[in-house]
Amino acid sequence: MTNRKGQVEYAKKRLVKAVNQVLGVIRRNGRSRKVGLALALMVLLGGRTSVRNAAETFGLDYANLLEALGELHDAWKDYLKVLSGLVKGEVAVIIDDTVDHNAPGRREPPRKLLDLLPHPPEVREGQAPHGRHSRPLHGQGVHGSPYAVRKMLDLGMVNEFKTKIDLAKEMLDVLKGYFRVSRVVFDSWYWSEKLVKDNVVSELKSNRRLLRVESARGTLEEVEGHLRVGDLPPGVYYADLTLGDRVTTVKLLVRERDSGTHVKCLYTTDLSLSEEEIEEAWKMRWEIEELHRDVKALGLEDSSFWRRERLQGYLTVFTIMINVVRELVGALNLRSVEAFLRFVERYLGGPPGLMKIFKLR
Repeated sequence: MTNRKGQVEYAKKRLVKAVNQVLGVIRRNGRSRKVGLALALMVLLGGRTSVRNAAETFGLDYANLLEALGELHDAWKDYLKVLSGLVKGEVAVIIDDTVDHNAPGRREPPRKLLDLLPHPPEVREGQAPHGRHSRPLHGQGVHGSPYAVRKMLDLGMVNEFKTKIDLAKEMLDVLKGYFRVSRVVFDSWYWSEKLVKDNVVSELKSNRRLLRVESARGTLEEVEGHLRVGDLPPGVYYADLTLGDRVTTVKLLVRERDSGTHVKCLYTTDLSLSEEEIEEAWKMRWEIEELHRDVKALGLEDSSFWRRERLQGYLTVFTIMINVVRELVGALNLRSVEAFLRFVERYLGGPPGLMKIFKLR
């Protein structure tokens, strides 16, 4: 931007366009424009991202907003329809989970949140989610799903229990219905026959037992005497491991860490991948760590819900809006989500300014 005034006008234009696209997804359940805007804009209220704060700021009934959230628990699939219309080519999907430490009143165990992040989708020329044209499209957060820890089932707080692996499998199957998934990346805790398929890049725990291992350095001589992954010297191998009730073969990269005392063990079920391709795919996991950092900066933990469908609706709205914010951070050449929130407060007028921009008063 050549001047601050031009930057502010540009930000308003981009923000209106982006939020209106999100509003279209939220309003498909028949809620009013004002309710939809309140749910979308609560993410921009200076890190105070609670439904109660949104109700007070925009003069709406708190119970009505809670009810609307409960009806949005499945709206992420509507968002996938929009996003899949813009994406071409193959995508990699990153799976990870984080912990919400602010459970209601701290009277229940922390909720865990499972995230999926397609990366890096390409878009048709001249099109991009929320109007971005020039910058390459990085990972888009598409879903965050709450899953209960088993103690909550034992205490009668939830009626069903699904592990994060079960939820990841369900969510990944949905994504594959919208995108051409060429790679799935997750950490060592997701080792399961439900997820470890033919296009995975991941990490193995050093104590994972090996049934057989062969050097991949130009010979097929078996490497003997190494029963665990952590016992292998740095190198590249083909290894057989037990996966559920079957045996699977992976390409294994063993790397020394900087200290020289520990090793990093990456693997892929796609035996055709080069070492460089495996390591490059693994590096993409850093994007979901950045996503977690950004959602915390926006105040994800500012709302607590006893009803699962309301928490799911909240996460759906939050996941869609974090993409809007991250793209605006890039479009305005800002350094962080926090910097964007300061920009909204200082140059867009904060909550009163947002109400004026979106004609809510």
